[in-house]
Amino acid sequence: MTSPNAATSLKDRIRKSGALIVLLALSVLLTVIEAGQPLELFLRAARNSFQKMPVSGEIVVVGVDDPALSALGPWPWKHAHMAGLTDRLFTDGARRVFYMTPLTDQGETQNNLLAETFARHPDQVFVSAKADYRLGRKRTRYVLPPERLREDAQTVSLVRMVAFWGGFTSVPYKTNVEGQALDSIESVLSGVYGDTQQKFPINYAFDSSTVPYASAADVLSGKIAPGELKGKDVIVGFNAPSLGEQMRVLGQGHKSPAATVVVMGAETLKHGRPLQLGWLPAWLLSALTAAALLSPRLKGGKPLLLAGAIAVLLIVPGVLERFNIFADIMGGVTLLFLTGVYGLWRRFGAQEKKGGTINPVSGLYTPNAIRHEDRLDGRQLVAARIRRYAEMVSALPPEAERLLVKEIVARLELGAGGAQLYHGDDGNFFWLSNLYDHDLLIEQFTALHVIFRSPIRFARNSFDVDISFGVDREFTLPVSHRLTSALAAAHSAEQDGTRWRLHDPSQISEKEWNLSLLGELDDALNAGKIWVAYQPKMDLYSKELLGAEALVRWTHETRGPVSPLEFVEMAERHGRIDRLTDFVLNDALKVAKTVLVNKPEFRISVNISPSLLGSRAIMDMVKAAIDRHQVPPTCLILEVTETHAIAQNEMPSLLMAEFRAMGIGLSIDDYGTALSTLEYLRKIPATELKIDRRFTQDICDNKADRAVMKSTIQLAHALGMKAVAEGIETLQVLSLLTRMGCDMGQGYYIARPMDAKAFLARMAAEIEQLRHG
Repeated sequence: MTSPNAATSLKDRIRKSGALIVLLALSVLLTVIEAGQPLELFLRAARNSFQKMPVSGEIVVVGVDDPALSALGPWPWKHAHMAGLTDRLFTDGARRVFYMTPLTDQGETQNNLLAETFARHPDQVFVSAKADYRLGRKRTRYVLPPERLREDAQTVSLVRMVAFWGGFTSVPYKTNVEGQALDSIESVLSGVYGDTQQKFPINYAFDSSTVPYASAADVLSGKIAPGELKGKDVIVGFNAPSLGEQMRVLGQGHKSPAATVVVMGAETLKHGRPLQLGWLPAWLLSALTAAALLSPRLKGGKPLLLAGAIAVLLIVPGVLERFNIFADIMGGVTLLFLTGVYGLWRRFGAQEKKGGTINPVSGLYTPNAIRHEDRLDGRQLVAARIRRYAEMVSALPPEAERLLVKEIVARLELGAGGAQLYHGDDGNFFWLSNLYDHDLLIEQFTALHVIFRSPIRFARNSFDVDISFGVDREFTLPVSHRLTSALAAAHSAEQDGTRWRLHDPSQISEKEWNLSLLGELDDALNAGKIWVAYQPKMDLYSKELLGAEALVRWTHETRGPVSPLEFVEMAERHGRIDRLTDFVLNDALKVAKTVLVNKPEFRISVNISPSLLGSRAIMDMVKAAIDRHQVPPTCLILEVTETHAIAQNEMPSLLMAEFRAMGIGLSIDDYGTALSTLEYLRKIPATELKIDRRFTQDICDNKADRAVMKSTIQLAHALGMKAVAEGIETLQVLSLLTRMGCDMGQGYYIARPMDAKAFLARMAAEIEQLRHG
């Protein structure tokens, strides 16, 4: 007999090993998607505030500020003013002058005047190239000074992305701008260079208030102190609220001019080339700590170990940053947090759950142990029921009952092939059979019947024990859900006087199951068991979520999730599809109305059964839904699957033309799986061509699928449609589709289908990020 303690020890070791793998994988996922980035920035800001240090003073910022604008007029200034400022800076002893301010084309005379001024100071004047990201990273537009000015000045790069928190996280050493590799302004200022694939972090521990500053007005009027600029590099940049370019500085509680942040970046490089360790070292330290915390060998000191690891993660990065070594710690902190939460749950939540999982008479686990795990198992579940068990034990003292149960368990273990037994109430026993062959299991039942023919004798008592068996083979359900089925089968066998009975709903005729579902479909709609999931659609150019597809779902009370393929087809055959479509349409437009408040370009897609396009009732349904929710028709896209009936009949074409006239979009769904003829595409006034997932998933490895995908995208564009790819499940597929020119995409890599609440939260988060990015 397997003792519960030994089984518990082995089971605990297996559970903790599995838990560690899950915790490691989950922490890596959260780190890769940068879920902890806000907290990472908070911790870095805290470190910066505690270890502020002054700059070297070798770089001076000359600001185009409010006094300067009052003196010389609004921006942009004439090049004559800029020429005068340049000469004055070099007269005052500036070593080099860097213009972060945009220098625009002001005509030949003005351009020549400033260029000639630059020429008087060869290799000492630098102008900046910037990037305009307003149309997205894929459509970046570079902003350069006029070519005439670039002839007599060197050009440096100011190309960098502003992070969602309003500042620069890292800066590229070098950027390709219109075919020319330009060094960053920080690299030129510091003399530390890299290539276009490398970036460096900015050390925001430098105190921005120590950066030397002078107003351009004071420079031009000669009011700055003698020698203030001598031998120093000068950056000319904006420092007026009306001109923008104010950046957040981590840990200093205020915004600073972009020129000041550039100085901090240059000072970072002056202290030596930064070493970026990334998140892996901290995560590995936490992984070792997590393994130790979950190890059964470590009996004590776990809180101290956890606290020590957290202290290392919080303190060591600050020390390293003093030496220009930067490390991200949120991957490690996330793993330790998850490990701590798991440990607390195991200590308090799981212990609380264990109540009632050991039978006090037999010492075996009860079925509650299975219910608490709630897992799937591919083995056959057996229930053994002892007939008239209550009658046998009613007259026995407790110790005699224990002896009786001990003998029953010994016989069951002999015939159960080493499987773990579970002891329920009223003489019920369960086990998951290690025999996958059903015929062998029946032979096992026969052998057990032979064993139980012999009476059980102890203390001058003799008991004839009859036993019946029930079997559940519904492997798609959790074991906890199968217990009742197996016991019911055993009870039926007991009533019928047979040895065993099989409970297998999969053997019920398909017709009976479908009729049952059909009868429940209307009730499910009324009870809210039918619901709508939303799968976001991404613009592959801007990487924004600009749409979603509404997908109908049914969570059955006993069967769990029912496949849409099953109940939608049934609804079509039995005249329920109109009500189902109306429900999805109204739910989708209600969700769309919420998103449209902040994202007017959002579009919601709803699948329409081809059978509905044979009548004008669908037109009335759509118009009523749009009126009810007060949304523009342009926010709706109707997805229609290619069918022979649509291609051959006139009514669907007329209805679709009317939908288009209203501004409603039309999408040809699952393109490539049905008719797929040019005549069909020409006849349907579609705005989207939705390419089936079977052509998407293998395009990175399958040359034929890649060719089909590319030609389909080109065909869609030639017909004036957008190409939408389904089934995007990897970054490689997403990147390849983007290069092919695919417009939109959806799939598990972008986002899985989710309920309305989760979807609206996802959209709100993206809108908020775009608003502050």
